Amino acid sequence: MIINKIKLVKILLIIAGICYLVIAIAHFFGLTISPFFDERLFIPYYDRTIALAALFISILLFTIANDPIKNIDTFNALMIGVVMAIISGLYIIYSTDFVQLGAPEKKIQTIVEVILLITFLIFLQILKPNAKNNKT
Repeated sequence: MIINKIKLVKILLIIAGICYLVIAIAHFFGLTISPFFDERLFIPYYDRTIALAALFISILLFTIANDPIKNIDTFNALMIGVVMAIISGLYIIYSTDFVQLGAPEKKIQTIVEVILLITFLIFLQILKPNAKNNKT
């Protein structure tokens, strides 16, 4: 069972890493890959900063996927980061007037992103390797 669980968590982390890599490319070049993309909100400086952060997250996910047991501390830090991203997304949903911003559909995008992050966190928790039982 533990081998299957490790393979599943590796697959989850690789898929997430690929998603963040795509996000990084899209933000860097201002590509329309989302139905929520609003060209008026593309600001090269900020979007390229987001691209750099997404690239870093992608590298982090690929690194953890390489050996989730060995990288359990980084895995735990990732889970904390996901919780922080969920809280941030919820705050954005609560505090942002998307209509005044001129992009009311962005609220739906943010809700979808928060739901995906919650789902990701649940799967991370379910598939989290038990480092104590797997140390060599």
